Amino acid sequence: MFRVPRDVLIGFLLVCAAGWFLMETRVLRFADQGFYDAQIGWLRARSPTPLAQDVIVIGIDEAAFVAIPEPTALWHARLGTLFGGLSAAEPAVVGLALPLPVRSYDFLVKDIDAALISGIYRLKLTAPLVVGQPPGIRGRLRPLAPELLAAIGEKDLASLAICEDTDGAVRRINQRRCRSDDKRDPLALAMARHLGRQGSPSGMIDYSVGGAIEYTPFLTVMDWIHRGDEERLRKLVKGRAVVVASLLPTEPRHRLPVQLAGWDPGSRTEPAAVVHIQALRSLLARGLIERAPESLSLALAALGALFWFGRGGWLKGLLLLLALGALLGLSTYALWQGDYLRVANIVMVMLLAYGARVAWDFIRHFRQRRMLRAMFAGHVSPRVMRALLGGDLRIEESGRAEEVTLLAVGIRGFAARAAKATPQAMIGLLNRFHAVAGLAIQNSGGAVDKYVGDGLTATFGLPQPLAAPQRNALEAAQDLLLRIERLNGELAAEGIEPLQVGIGISSGGVLAGYVGSRQRREFSVIGDAVGIARQLQAMSRDHSHPVLCTQAVAAAVGYGGGLVELAAPAADAPRIWGWTPPPAPREGVA
Repeated sequence: MFRVPRDVLIGFLLVCAAGWFLMETRVLRFADQGFYDAQIGWLRARSPTPLAQDVIVIGIDEAAFVAIPEPTALWHARLGTLFGGLSAAEPAVVGLALPLPVRSYDFLVKDIDAALISGIYRLKLTAPLVVGQPPGIRGRLRPLAPELLAAIGEKDLASLAICEDTDGAVRRINQRRCRSDDKRDPLALAMARHLGRQGSPSGMIDYSVGGAIEYTPFLTVMDWIHRGDEERLRKLVKGRAVVVASLLPTEPRHRLPVQLAGWDPGSRTEPAAVVHIQALRSLLARGLIERAPESLSLALAALGALFWFGRGGWLKGLLLLLALGALLGLSTYALWQGDYLRVANIVMVMLLAYGARVAWDFIRHFRQRRMLRAMFAGHVSPRVMRALLGGDLRIEESGRAEEVTLLAVGIRGFAARAAKATPQAMIGLLNRFHAVAGLAIQNSGGAVDKYVGDGLTATFGLPQPLAAPQRNALEAAQDLLLRIERLNGELAAEGIEPLQVGIGISSGGVLAGYVGSRQRREFSVIGDAVGIARQLQAMSRDHSHPVLCTQAVAAAVGYGGGLVELAAPAADAPRIWGWTPPPAPREGVA
């Protein structure tokens, strides 16, 4: 039965808890907003949602402001004429994104209110009229002149307030925190209701709907009305939603996720009326974008947390990239279908789980390396240790054939010496001998294979390859003899008989790997070359040369450096070579 280690399970639970905490605190709100902007911009550029009937915008622009002499607060007659002309053209609904006066101006211009009120009544006979008012003071909308309010009706008043997100961009039209005390619906929602479309109080504007927003100038429409060109006006607005909006440069402007105003390309901000127009477009298409169920976000985040399991590697990294790509594709498709998925939280959980596991594995690996160094530093050579920690030596490996140079060294006459000394003295002497021998071998690139009583065997070219392992072995023999000479000087000063050693070197194929039981294993080399090196070491006592080697070793170094061919012990025995190394410079001895 598969069991999860306790520390792995605890780590997974900690990752889940950290992800839950970050999701609840909404620290990634700005990242979520950035993902939304990028996705909605991509959809708008590559797969915009068409509208069967786009919103018609009649814009009061700078040209109208210059051409009409009186201030906009006294445009009663002109607006009345516009409403009267629109009534004959039969629009589906008319929205006014232009603040109307807060008081009557009859005291200034006699019967000025009557012209506007008459136009309002005429329009309402054929189409609903929704009048938007900007926010005023103390959390209430700007008031409306009582005479105008009576003609319009309380139920057809709406809000022109714009509520920005925390990063300053506008993505919603109806956030709770920006609703006035009047509790008026935004202009877009009020107009959509007259068309039988309902909007969510928390839905997001779908900026992928429609193309660039264009407008028909106010002066152009007024010219059609004055000339009695009802057919042109009817062709423009019949059966469609119409917004009469102020597009003057002095109007408040807001930053949107995408650019909408076709008449102002390159601008980073848009007039407030554009936000209401796009919100109305969204409602006339698929509706406002609703937030996906929280359970779906939690489920995807939980799946992302599974990246905690499994060791790191290129395959897991590739899987993470594929999962991130799939998540972004899924969330973009959901956005196209009208559902908003908070991507940043899920991405954060996935990266948190993956990164935490990488960090945890690194710390655990580092601790294991330290533990291995502490456990085996005194048992294996530094080269074997590096190969073990680097993964070149694997305990489960069944073995492999290698070409290796072997060096065997032993103390001559050790048994007779041991019979005359105490065990403590002999162990101390052996440790001093092995210390200098091991240092000479390691400094020449070799690795001590094993200690055998009064001697040891070493490998050159394994576990790490060497360019010329035979040469390294001969250099190690030379260095070893020099160190023994120095050690003998120390022993003489202590009144101890000096040491004499013999060295055998062979080269050939061996089987390398871990041998032993599951309880205890040892890296070793097996083969004829190992036995030959030991035989040569034993034969060195019968020759005047302290170093004996095979012909393969001698040939590898070109038979140079003072190597002498010796008589074979038997006719069918392999040829052997003797060597008395020249004294090495003492400055290089540690």
